[in-house]
Amino acid sequence: MKTQEVFERAKVSYIYGTSAAGRYHAGLGMPLYVERADGPYLYDLDGREWIDFNTSAGAAFFGYNNPRLRRAIERSMAMGFFMNVESEYHYQLADQICRVVPCAEKVRLSNTGTEVTMGAVRLARAYTRRDKLLRFEGHFHGMSELVFYNHGVLGEMDAHGEVTPQPDSAGFPAAFALPQVVVEFNRIEAVEHAVKKHRGQIAAVIMEAVCYNCGCMPAYPEYLKQLREICTREGIVLIFDEVLSGFRPGIGGAQEYYGVTPDLATIAKALGGGFPIAALVGKKEIMAALNPGGPTVMSGTYTGALMPVLAALECISMMEEPGFYERLNRLSQRLYDGMNGLFRRYKVPGHVHGLGNRFATYFGWDDEKDDYDFRKIVRKFDGDLYNRFVSKVLEKDLYFHLSGWAGKGVSLPTHCGISSMHTEKEIDVALDRMESVFKELGRERAAGSRS
Repeated sequence: MKTQEVFERAKVSYIYGTSAAGRYHAGLGMPLYVERADGPYLYDLDGREWIDFNTSAGAAFFGYNNPRLRRAIERSMAMGFFMNVESEYHYQLADQICRVVPCAEKVRLSNTGTEVTMGAVRLARAYTRRDKLLRFEGHFHGMSELVFYNHGVLGEMDAHGEVTPQPDSAGFPAAFALPQVVVEFNRIEAVEHAVKKHRGQIAAVIMEAVCYNCGCMPAYPEYLKQLREICTREGIVLIFDEVLSGFRPGIGGAQEYYGVTPDLATIAKALGGGFPIAALVGKKEIMAALNPGGPTVMSGTYTGALMPVLAALECISMMEEPGFYERLNRLSQRLYDGMNGLFRRYKVPGHVHGLGNRFATYFGWDDEKDDYDFRKIVRKFDGDLYNRFVSKVLEKDLYFHLSGWAGKGVSLPTHCGISSMHTEKEIDVALDRMESVFKELGRERAAGSRS
């Protein structure tokens, strides 16, 4: 098969045959090599048509080959697809972001979620003149040494909910762990204890208000409100990492959904609809500490390239159209309800939990109350059963991702999703194909219980 041939050839000079470890598909034993993509479909090198439920890890919010994004890109091409200079479209994009994102009074563009998260942490430290960073076990904020701790690796937890910092990658100097304060999520007493213990030293609290990187682990609404009060009281910068949750439950992201406004936020993924663009946004008095006017450096050659800026303007325009979110959320719920019905009908332990158009399949337990507790997710998630599910739906030409790389410490649900170009047809076809998979999983479980 051509895919296998390309993989073998790619490994000659292309390390492990992929640009990013997260693209390696443990179920396929290689990355998915695609010839083209259109709407909600991927087409591989062997001519298979896949209904896509990964949507480029959430970046393909508007599907593939979206005609409106194509027109924006063609416009960029006609203008010279320039970078490292500004245009009137840059401030127009900043205006749009400030209008729809609650905490956004000023905007600094960048290219990736990792870059804006690095910028947010650096800015908070400069603004407060403090060093420590309080973060939560299980949350993911990119792969820099500033924040890549305790996402997929468990540390020791004390009686107060503080966790020993553990890097998620080799190659981290021990000194980088010193400013890390890691606590249990959704437990306000753990935050209060850590703030008291490290009083006057914590520059920022950074969090995913909806932790899609644990599948879909939301914050309790009251917890977020209490956290906001603590940060205000203690002079700590509250950062929402909305790289994934931005524009997801609604155009204002998780902060609009919960009605809790952070001091800074990072957005990416859906902002560019598949083009590399990200933004650090926040309160003007904090953002003023960025250069050239302030002492905090955040810059880059490719930052604000014209092509992704024009794409992002079109993305926000599409989001603001009447009925956009109503339709997307209705389709998402159709999928979630259908899959949950299959879990129950065929007595497969598990459920779907989603918010907006991203979701996870929590194989192993039926009650959503444990979706708010990271250690319960780690303990109860049946990774083997999820792996079998993915292997079987791949045979039905449904693309669910299953990443896997050396050093990953715990098994977590993989966040999945649909795009604005999915329709009822793709949802219903997928549910029909999944039914035989759930039926088979149910038979296997029944046979195993009898043996």
